[in-house]
Amino acid sequence: MKTAKKTLIFIMITIFLISLHSIVYAAGSYTVSASSKSIETGKTATLTIKTTNAEGRFNITSSNPGVLTVGTSSVWVSSSENITLTAKSAGTATITVTPVSVSDSDLNLITSPKSVIITVGANNPTTPNQPTNPTTPSQPNTTKSGDATLKSITIGGKTYSGSSLKNTISYTAESSVNSIKISATKNHSKATVSGTGTKSLVAGQTNKFQINVTAENGTKKTYNINIIRLADDTTVPNIIDEQAPISDVPITQETKPQLTSLIIKDVELNPEFNPEIYSYTTKVKNMKELEIDATANTQDAKIDIEGATELKEGDNVIKITVTLGEESSVYIIDLKNETEQQEIVGMTDDSDNKKENGNNNIIAGNLKEILSILMICSLGIIAIRYIILSYMLSKELDESADEELIIEDDIEDEGLKVKNQNIAIETGKIGRHF
Repeated sequence: MKTAKKTLIFIMITIFLISLHSIVYAAGSYTVSASSKSIETGKTATLTIKTTNAEGRFNITSSNPGVLTVGTSSVWVSSSENITLTAKSAGTATITVTPVSVSDSDLNLITSPKSVIITVGANNPTTPNQPTNPTTPSQPNTTKSGDATLKSITIGGKTYSGSSLKNTISYTAESSVNSIKISATKNHSKATVSGTGTKSLVAGQTNKFQINVTAENGTKKTYNINIIRLADDTTVPNIIDEQAPISDVPITQETKPQLTSLIIKDVELNPEFNPEIYSYTTKVKNMKELEIDATANTQDAKIDIEGATELKEGDNVIKITVTLGEESSVYIIDLKNETEQQEIVGMTDDSDNKKENGNNNIIAGNLKEILSILMICSLGIIAIRYIILSYMLSKELDESADEELIIEDDIEDEGLKVKNQNIAIETGKIGRHF
């Protein structure tokens, strides 16, 4: 019984120690937040990056540095870091935080970027009260749109949009068509359009029409429509392609140059393309050049692509710049070009010893815990074998003792029988004498 109690106590202590060394790691993550999503020109806000069970380097970019700038473009975060955002001019900017070399305690990579949209308003200083002038009505302090462009023009059954939508459109109608319908779709909801509707056509002539667009702030633009109705002999007269004078359209927030689509052959972007997201990551294998199809939101914008040819092994940066006048937007793609034999062993950053030391500390901590668990398991196995051997030996000793006791009892019984027989013989002898 004492041996069984000791065995039970030892097993309970072993199980308790093993449970104390059980390690459960939560998946690593990070959050991005801004102290304010609406600030005035000349003021600042704070962008906070917090990590949970994770550590590494993050890149911070602004989609519109002319509106909002970031205090630093790269930061190492082990728990929490703050970045200063400075408002430069009125508008909207997207601040994108992209993990470059970030992993959790189990060395799982974290790659998904996160974004925060900040709106910068004009700084209107407080002015002292002025005497009311009944002859001067107060003017509302609002910015009116200068967008006097059309999204599309439809002539008969054909629609012109995108690159086919020009200042002068020439259309040929059949000789049997006496009239045709012209319609247009404006880009800005507060613009006004005139000159559309059903128009009569003269056979054998170029029928000229105009569509006039007036923006909210008074800016005007004219689209010339030349429609030829074929004569009975189907002779087509010369088309007079005259450009009407076009007023300069000021570049406003509504006409900021951006990409409307971005397609790269055999490449998936992370995250999926969005005109308001300006930073992406992706991985390819053994590629030397990218086939990029990019489209801007206006046909007058210029698109420049850098770094898409002669890709090198490892990290590459693709830069796509959309320019319209003095305004521009930049899209950045961090591309990792891997070989077939290349294996991702971990994160390396020769320019930052702090990251390497952090990863080494994580690995050392994990090895220490694993060795402790293995040692406890080994001790537990040895203890269990000792318990089993002790139990078997004790059982064999008990059985041996029982056998000896039975033999002794048998010997005593036989001795008693012999003695009784002797007594009986002696008694018989005495009887015969008498």
